[in-house]
Amino acid sequence: MTKCYNLTRTEKREDPESLTFVDGVLNIDTQTIKGLANARSNKVLDRRIVDVFATSYFLEGMMLFNANNKGRAFTILQHPVVRAESLYLSRDTSLEELTFSEYIESKEYFDNWVVRSLTNNKRGELTEDHLLVAKGILARKFLIGIAEYFEESIKRLEMYFEWNQPQEGCAQKFINNNQDTIAHIERGGNDWQLVTEKDKYDLMLYYYALEVFAKQGSTMFNRPYVDKSGNVVNFQEVRKKEMLKKERLKKKFLSLIGKGRI
Repeated sequence: MTKCYNLTRTEKREDPESLTFVDGVLNIDTQTIKGLANARSNKVLDRRIVDVFATSYFLEGMMLFNANNKGRAFTILQHPVVRAESLYLSRDTSLEELTFSEYIESKEYFDNWVVRSLTNNKRGELTEDHLLVAKGILARKFLIGIAEYFEESIKRLEMYFEWNQPQEGCAQKFINNNQDTIAHIERGGNDWQLVTEKDKYDLMLYYYALEVFAKQGSTMFNRPYVDKSGNVVNFQEVRKKEMLKKERLKKKFLSLIGKGRI
């Protein structure tokens, strides 16, 4: 976003946090609750100096916005196993001696983080109800990207937000250098099973996000959507049929009322 689209964003680059730009980014850490509170108290949004806020705290991030300064949310989701592996590889030095399975079982690892963030349930037990709420928020509030389909996700962001690249080919060069979106953990192995069991709600949300990703491609970006049978689904035709069905039911209902049957 910074190098290829000249967009300003937030990221802590040095201590202390401040309203200064370092290497093209505002030196505030919106990946923490404290940093978000700092951005809010300093009225960063009102200053109109930042194009994109990046945060893992959805509800707390929403508090930055108001009726006069609205935002549009987007995300690029990773498969939970890929995310877990990435977190393990970037773990704190104090956890270096932990094996992957030990790290996943440790208190340092937050299970089902996406569902927890969307439902504001950072700790404690999760249920199917939390998953349903998370699905609703994700489908209604977000433009969804998928890390495994990174190039397509970036194209959609360009189209939706009307981002332009001053330097042609910059984003493609970045994409070519960041293609490692597949987990190196053996699929179906013990570590894979550990993560999928630990993050079962995030895994179900991820598969749901894949469906929404495909539907958004069709409804918003004129991409073909194919159902499980391999048939292309035209959502405009589906909505048209649904409207006609509702209209027929309405006429039938009114007809029954007129005949005194209801």
